[in-house]
Amino acid sequence: MASDTQKGTALALLASAQWGATGIWVALLRDLPTGTTLVFRFLTAALLLTVLLTLTRGFQRPNQRTLYGGVLLAAYYVLATVGFYLSDVVSVSLLVSTSPFFVMLLRVLRRQPVAGREVLGGLLAFAGLAVVLLGGPVTAPDADQGRLIGDACGLAAAMAMALYSQAGTRLQGQGWSVVLIGCVLGLLVSVPFASPAAAVPDAGQWGLFLGLAAVSTLAPGYLYPLACQHITPTAATVVRLSTPFFTALFAFLVLGAALGGHHLLGAPLLIVGVYLTLPRERHG
Repeated sequence: MASDTQKGTALALLASAQWGATGIWVALLRDLPTGTTLVFRFLTAALLLTVLLTLTRGFQRPNQRTLYGGVLLAAYYVLATVGFYLSDVVSVSLLVSTSPFFVMLLRVLRRQPVAGREVLGGLLAFAGLAVVLLGGPVTAPDADQGRLIGDACGLAAAMAMALYSQAGTRLQGQGWSVVLIGCVLGLLVSVPFASPAAAVPDAGQWGLFLGLAAVSTLAPGYLYPLACQHITPTAATVVRLSTPFFTALFAFLVLGAALGGHHLLGAPLLIVGVYLTLPRERHG
């Protein structure tokens, strides 16, 4: 049992680190227009996954629920990518990690019972959100507006992931199909926003797209559900709360970006608050 828990935790931690690198890939691709980055992210991921599923014969016939999951996943990918493009990657990673907070809000809207611990967590998470959103550095008006839009996209991505997680139990066995549909839908949505005059990515940028698709899109999409087979979904979600810390580490090592005061103050409030909003499994 202990080894099973250790394996599941290690898999969830690896997936968290790979998701944490997402913003770094996008930041390194900022020389390209946002629409172009979206198109080639989805195109690369869809091609890689199509080859993988063809070789392994792992494609499952999609149903209506699979399409619904694909729509939510495409929305999550688009919103998160735009958020990373417009705002600093650590703030957006923190905002994206608040999806359990929005799961709790959905339960409140459905008039489902919420424990006092979860209410306290919601208040702490909200306080952390306010610090992260309002405590950023003062910049030029245009840059500040772009940052606010990026932060809003990060929150919207968290909402999309919250809805996706609610549908997760009905998508068992359809995981790769959902990812493929999400990438195809994301590609179709992004194409109209890509600049026809934009240059085709060079060799280095293609390498970044391969990393973004393979390391931070497909690999964690496989490893995280595998982790949930060894530990509980709540435990896996707790481990996933480490994603912003990996983002901050990679941002420092690769981009030379240091944490701001609003990160140092807001992140603990937000992470602890989100942790408290997670439902607890009942044993026995």
